[in-house]
Amino acid sequence: MNIEKSVSLDEQKAIEYVRDIKGFYSHLSIYIVIMVFLLVINILFSSHVWWVIWPVLGWGVGVLAHGASVFLGPEWEKKQVEKRLGKKL
Repeated sequence: MNIEKSVSLDEQKAIEYVRDIKGFYSHLSIYIVIMVFLLVINILFSSHVWWVIWPVLGWGVGVLAHGASVFLGPEWEKKQVEKRLGKKL
């Protein structure tokens, strides 16, 4: 689906932002599923060593960075300034 051809610049930015949010939630969902799977493997096969903490922390940092880039990117700052000023920049 290629709807970008018939929309304004603001609409294109909104579409891109929604796609970024969708990508983040997809990333988060995959992270949760894989980490639960790894936790089950850790509990079943080597519960005396909690190695699962390393992928949880490592990939977790990546998920947090992805979320920050989506929700706290340059557009977020602009929106916060506009909200405080009560006008569009």
